[in-house]
Amino acid sequence: MMKFIYSMGDVTVKTYLSHPNVQKLMKSGEVFDICILENFNTEAMMGLVDTFNCTLITYTSFVVVTWIDDMSGNISPASYVPHPFLDYNDKMTLPERLINAMTFNIEKVLYHFVHLPNQQKFFKKYFPNARRSLDEIRSSSAVIFMNNHVSASSPRPYLPHMIEIGGIHVRPANPLPKDVQEYLDSATDGAIVFSMGSIIQASKWPEQKREAFVKAFGKLKFKVLWKYENETLPNKPENVMISPWIPQRDALAHPNVKLFISHGGKLGTTEAFYQGVPVLGVPVYGDQMMNMAKFESHGNSIQILYEDINEKVLSEALNEILNNPKYMENAKKFAVRFKDRPLTPRQSVVYWTEFTARNKDFNYLKSTASDMNFIQLHLIDVYFVIFSAIAVVLLLIYKCVKFLLSSVKSSVATSVNIKKSQ
Repeated sequence: MMKFIYSMGDVTVKTYLSHPNVQKLMKSGEVFDICILENFNTEAMMGLVDTFNCTLITYTSFVVVTWIDDMSGNISPASYVPHPFLDYNDKMTLPERLINAMTFNIEKVLYHFVHLPNQQKFFKKYFPNARRSLDEIRSSSAVIFMNNHVSASSPRPYLPHMIEIGGIHVRPANPLPKDVQEYLDSATDGAIVFSMGSIIQASKWPEQKREAFVKAFGKLKFKVLWKYENETLPNKPENVMISPWIPQRDALAHPNVKLFISHGGKLGTTEAFYQGVPVLGVPVYGDQMMNMAKFESHGNSIQILYEDINEKVLSEALNEILNNPKYMENAKKFAVRFKDRPLTPRQSVVYWTEFTARNKDFNYLKSTASDMNFIQLHLIDVYFVIFSAIAVVLLLIYKCVKFLLSSVKSSVATSVNIKKSQ
């Protein structure tokens, strides 16, 4: 997974920074007040900050991950913050905490010794005249916007300039296309929206996986709106409507929708929970496993592993989540918590962007940890001094005891010799 993520970052940087229009803009001499850049392992692109003489605002479409912690000096305690690529929630067993801690540390090693050196090469290639180093620019971000909200995850450490804006993409629902509106209106027993997003295409699944869904759906009284990337679906039940594209956000807002089947990505699940709709997740890659593990712990979701998909497993999961009222009740509670904020996500972005434009000194918001190296940040030098001092004291005690025992032994031997001579 890390190799895949890093390669995505490398390809993004090369594609973007070598594009003729971007090159033209970089050479135009234009300056800007603010540069808002996503950091998805694309650190080299931060060279644009010096090129345009602007203040950096960073955005992450992910939860907080190693590369965000590293650039900001934030911490993610492995004892209760699950790694985004593991299917854990914040209540981990000892074996899970062991695996979680090892995963975080392995990723940190890979990040510093594999990924960052590649990004340094891109930075030097595309920004040979940069005034600052890549490390200096990385740590200069005035604000970090995060596509998350505590109600959708769990409490964890954040620095003051790290702002949660999860749900910013959720706009007011628009009217549905006529055929979709009529179909969902006719679902008097309830409806299900099924979409695996834009990358995972259900039409390309193995036949046995697809057939499992077809047969499980055919047993339901609910109607199913399925994003299916083909004009025909073999053995399609009467209660299933397929379309290569569906207005997902708008469909989820329909009052007859009782369930969203998804891969567990942040955007789709957020749209469902915003409407108080429970989720049946089939996570496949990235943070989807972690997302679904957290949602399950909230009691508003069920997840099925892709490799476990069959008609029996699907039917059992569908019957549980559709017939047990706790999932809908918890989803409604989730929606209330998610929306109950002092500022909407969009208002937060506007405020903090204008705040950045008004101010030039952001050091009071940032942690000194961003200027520390690994040894200093993790107190390795301090522990070395402490353990060295303890070792010296123990050594001195050992020498003293050894000397005293030697002296006592010598005195006893002398006394014995004197008695023998007498």
